[in-house]
Amino acid sequence: MRLFTVGPVMMYPETLEESGRQLPYFRTAEFSAMMLDSEAVLKRLLGAEDASKVAFLTASGTGAMEAAVSNTLTSDDKVLIIIGGGFGRRFAEICDVHNIPYDSVDLEFGETLTGDRLEAFRGRGYSALLVNIDETSTGQLYDIHLLSDFCRSEGMMLIVDAISSFLADDLDMERDGIDEIILSSQKALSLEPGISMVVVSPRAYDRIRMIPSPSYYLDLDHYFIDQERGQTPFTPAVGTLINLNHMLHMVESKGLDRKISETAALASYFREGARRIGLIIPDYPLSNAVTPVLFDGNATEVFESLRERGITVTPSGGDLKNRLLRVGHIGNLSESDYDILLKELEEIIG
Repeated sequence: MRLFTVGPVMMYPETLEESGRQLPYFRTAEFSAMMLDSEAVLKRLLGAEDASKVAFLTASGTGAMEAAVSNTLTSDDKVLIIIGGGFGRRFAEICDVHNIPYDSVDLEFGETLTGDRLEAFRGRGYSALLVNIDETSTGQLYDIHLLSDFCRSEGMMLIVDAISSFLADDLDMERDGIDEIILSSQKALSLEPGISMVVVSPRAYDRIRMIPSPSYYLDLDHYFIDQERGQTPFTPAVGTLINLNHMLHMVESKGLDRKISETAALASYFREGARRIGLIIPDYPLSNAVTPVLFDGNATEVFESLRERGITVTPSGGDLKNRLLRVGHIGNLSESDYDILLKELEEIIG
């Protein structure tokens, strides 16, 4: 089985071996020390301020998205959402549930987000901008510097879902003025699904402390308080947190820039090969994490044919179901894996 997906992804042997071990009890000094260590490494990888706070949630990425929105914003706010696909719409749906007013920058499929699209929203008193920096449903990577400059000039908070982009694209919380960043274990971290993280700047933390949480389980302030002693309010996904600590140290030991460069190299290798065999890749800016590939109405058939050959890519839903497949570049993959994928694709479309 080969997974060219965007989560879960191909896991590393060390992670698979660790996942087969007996789980320890977690209300111990040793587990607390590990959690505090994970927090410190994660903040360094993200370029977060020392005073930033981290919540380790046993939840999907959507749970972390909802926690970030519902603990930071209220019905007295008005936010701007970048909607270029399904995950941008998910932010809007979360705001609908929590009665948070919003406007949206709606992008057609294939349309690049530009500064001109933002200009119409200046001076409207928005509290925050919500964005999936890699809109995973299309693979478009939005310009973090464009969004950061806009938010700074408008005095807005910047809340970024970087679930697909973390460790694949260049992001830095302090440099880019990111107030909250949302991550998950099953993407470039190459772990099991189950742990998601919300990392908040000191400014965002001060705001969260002033707002009563609408949720018991997703009350971020409880997580921040418990994390001060290296614990979580509720029973976490213990095994995934152990694997997370190992993976964070592996990435830091390798070097963040090198990790991102390796992912970018795999993305470039596949894209060059895909174009060589006649596949069509959209021309909007792409994340290193994933390559969207356009088909002439037969994407589902190609997906199923690959599955029959032991290869799984990421399908699309909705209007793009039969037009778009997505090929991931995160996880334990090499150029030889892409040689196999390209060979099978060439035979199928052949």
